[in-house]
Amino acid sequence: MNKTIKSYFALAKSNTHSHEFIVRDLEFFLKSMGISDSIITLKDDFDLSKEQIKKIETFFSSYIDGLPVDYILNESIFYGFKFFVDSRVLIPRPETELIIDNILDFKLMKNSKIVEVGTGSGCIALTLAMLMPEIKIIASDISNSALEVAALNRKLHKVTNVSLIHSNWMSFATENSLDLVISNPPYLMPSDSHLKNLTHEPLIALTSKNGSQSFIDIAHQARSALKPGGKIIFEHGYLQAKEVSEILQEYDFYNIVCNRDYQGLNRYTSAIK
Repeated sequence: MNKTIKSYFALAKSNTHSHEFIVRDLEFFLKSMGISDSIITLKDDFDLSKEQIKKIETFFSSYIDGLPVDYILNESIFYGFKFFVDSRVLIPRPETELIIDNILDFKLMKNSKIVEVGTGSGCIALTLAMLMPEIKIIASDISNSALEVAALNRKLHKVTNVSLIHSNWMSFATENSLDLVISNPPYLMPSDSHLKNLTHEPLIALTSKNGSQSFIDIAHQARSALKPGGKIIFEHGYLQAKEVSEILQEYDFYNIVCNRDYQGLNRYTSAIK
């Protein structure tokens, strides 16, 4: 006898003690398979094909093993846009959307030259490119695997104003050439306790020596690469605002401003060269 939608929802409910959101995430997964909302809502005895059963069984084994649902779906929503994600890149966090709002408030000129450093999936650069199609953006990453994902997302959204480049931060940039540098770099210490919950995400995108070396390296390069009056904006850990501000001061940036995330925590710091 074929397994049914009803039987899989029963299985999900039996796992809620250890996986609080499994029923909700099963619904997302079923929708991604093209199963209608009415069937999912009714949780009826709708028969599944062998292929559908195989996919759902894989969902359960991956989910219970701790694989984030965005990786299972190969999809993440950022600023209202769908992006392909897998374990080559970080899953975009909701608070990162506010860096987009911060940048839109900068009122950039149409001919501005922007670099996003450590682009990962490309969600920041590509979102900005879609919102501001008149601006050209260079998105860099040291990981070729991450750039492959960013290229998939660039193709998915038919974006033509983002160039992808393999680079150690912005070592490719010439002196006094940029109007804005954006980065949400690795900022966890290698010993950070949060890492135990992030085992499926790429370590290279999460950790930095002392938790701050990435900010030092990028600020150093940005000091040379930015035009006079050019801006830099970082996303960072909520306890790092003071340290990031001090790093920017050391490299002679001024007008250093810290903004808060959805939870009221210090999350973004910007400055001017």
